[in-house]
Formats: sequence, C-alpha cells, structure tokens
Amino acid sequence: MTQQIAADQLTTSADEDGVRALRAPLVDFNRIPMGIQGDALAVHSAHEVYELLVGLWAPAIIEAAHDLGVFAELRLGAAAATGVSSALGTDTQATRVLLDALHVYGLLDRTGSERTGHTYALPSHLAEVSTNEGAFSLVGKFLHDRHVAWPAWRGLAETVRHGAHRADGGWSENQISSHDYLALAKGISFWAPPVVELLSHELQVLGWDVDGPRRMLDVGCGTGIYTHLLLGRFPTWRGLGFDVEDVVGLASTTAHEYGVADRFSPMNGDFWSTPWPAEQDLVFFGNIFHLEPRGRAQQLARLASDALADDGLVVIVDQIRVGDTERESAQDRFAVLFAASMLATGGGDTYRLAEYDRWLRDAGLARVSLVDAPMHRILIARHSR
Repeated sequence: MTQQIAADQLTTSADEDGVRALRAPLVDFNRIPMGIQGDALAVHSAHEVYELLVGLWAPAIIEAAHDLGVFAELRLGAAAATGVSSALGTDTQATRVLLDALHVYGLLDRTGSERTGHTYALPSHLAEVSTNEGAFSLVGKFLHDRHVAWPAWRGLAETVRHGAHRADGGWSENQISSHDYLALAKGISFWAPPVVELLSHELQVLGWDVDGPRRMLDVGCGTGIYTHLLLGRFPTWRGLGFDVEDVVGLASTTAHEYGVADRFSPMNGDFWSTPWPAEQDLVFFGNIFHLEPRGRAQQLARLASDALADDGLVVIVDQIRVGDTERESAQDRFAVLFAASMLATGGGDTYRLAEYDRWLRDAGLARVSLVDAPMHRILIARHSR
C-alpha cells in the first residue's frame, strides 16, 4: 500500500529544512525619506522599477561564471580569487569582482577579510544545480539562455509590433532546435519533484487506485523525469514516453539512471501524425499546452480523450492562469511573465483555466481537481459521466 501523505506535510518551513533564501532586496526602501524635494512617490517608484531593471545582472553574472568554469573549479574546493583566476586563466581583479557578485547573490560562501584575503566556496546544495553533475542541474537553462533567450529577448519589441505569426498568418507555436530543446529540458528537471509529490497525494485524495497496474502515456516526455519519478513511487505502473527520436533517447537513458528502465518504454513519433496508443490509464502532459496555439491545444485535449481508458485520468501540468487580477498568486504572476518569455522565443502562450475547461468539455472530459505547485498548476480530468 502506498504511504498516505498528509496535506500539511507537503509544505515545510525554511527554518525546519535549513533552506536559505538566495535572494535579498537590492534597494533599502526604508532609507528613502518621504519628505524629499520633488515627487517622493515618483522617486520611490523609480527605485522600484530600477530594481526590476537590474534583475538582468543576475543571469548575466551567473551564466558568465558558468561559461568561465567558476562553478566547476570551486566544486573541487574553496579557493581565493587568485587561485580561481590562475586555474581559469582570467584576470585576477575581474575574477574577484565576479566572485563577490556571486557571493552577494547567495551563490558562494565567502570567508576571510579584506586584510587577510577572501576565500570562496561553492555550497554543496548549490553545486548540484550550478554544474552538470546534479540531477537537477540548471546548466541546460544557462545554455538555453545563451543560445536562444538572450538574443530573442532583444527582439521582443519587434515581435510585439508584428506578432508571433507563421507564414500562413496563424499564431506560431514555440519551436526551437532539438539541441536547444534537449538542453532546456535537462535544465528544468527541478520542476518535477514537487509536482510529482503533489500529484501523487492528489490521486490518493481522489480515491484513484494508484496501487494496481496502471499504464501511463507521457506526451512530449522530454527527459521523462515526471514518468520516472512516478514509476519510482508506484511500482505497479508502466510508462510510455512519447516524443521525437532524439528526445526519447534521452528519456530512455534517464530511465536507467532512475532505476525504472524495465517499466519505461520509448515511443518515437510526432504526436500530431503518429497514432496514440489507446486504453491508457493516465495521459500526462508536462509543459506541453503552452507550446501550442489555441487550436492545437484544443486538439490535444481531444487526442487525450480518445487515448484514455474508461476510468483513466488526464493530467496537465502547466502555467495555468486562474486569477482575474493576474497578480493574485505566485502561479498567476509566473504564468503571465512566462507568456512573455514564450512570445520572445518564438510563440506559444499561457492559457486561462476557463479555456482548459472548455477544451476538456468539448473533448468529453471534465476537470475533477486543480492543485497549485511552485511554478505550475496541476489539472486533473476524467471522462464526463
């Protein structure tokens, strides 16, 4: 029997887990006198907007450190700026500036003093995400930024001016090269564990039999991490990863890493032209709907319905917008900004819950649950009764 997880166990305080916040405000707003000459509110607002603008410093500093090999070098052990610059062949003074900046962002520990000299160390929990060694490495995200995102964001104004349209006038889906997609997919693996934890709990709340034999179809599986984690949690399940050839090869490799290769099968194909297997107990979409324009997103719901067993479930993990003000929750705020990212990098959008409900209804499905996750929402649907 799978262990039941209490709802209050799904969130823990930072103090209990020893998790430290990496971010700290860059502007001390308490030090802005309200009686200053001129429009005090405008001055305050200028400080707020400026803090948003200098947000680009963080990825530039972090990704430069990766490009230079700073994280890989400090993973070998703590070092002074002179030692890092000597190992990397960089300018010592400029290296010190970069290391101090990483320390301010909370990415490096720093000991010593100006008199004795500083020593910099990469905390073990950050080594997992800043180098290629960890299961939840962000290096793929660094590479995606370098190859795709940075150049794309420069053209956002032109994209907004003309729209992200295909040659035939239709709204474009987001398309990047297989190489860039694979890098990004590996760089966002950290999204999966909390989603799988929350989903597993919700399936049991719904009374769905998670302990019997279940067939799971992961549509657009990417690295397959969502399936691998679910197979690891539920030993009677079998998973089918559905994606193009280059991608399912990666999913097969990671299945071995997670110890579930005996219950995971790759299915090479384009899910717009390759027939979907029928009688699936769970049809899973991890960050797929936002890649597609509305018409094709609606078609995905129909294809999922046709592939679903009578008592099966459709699970959609995506940036689903719910609030009317679009600032009511972290999920809605992230979804709105994520849509701008999609627009900049080629198309796609984030959609409102009402749209998902309509697509599901038209496909003979009905939503039975909606769960908030850190950067996502988890929508669960089944055949209409």
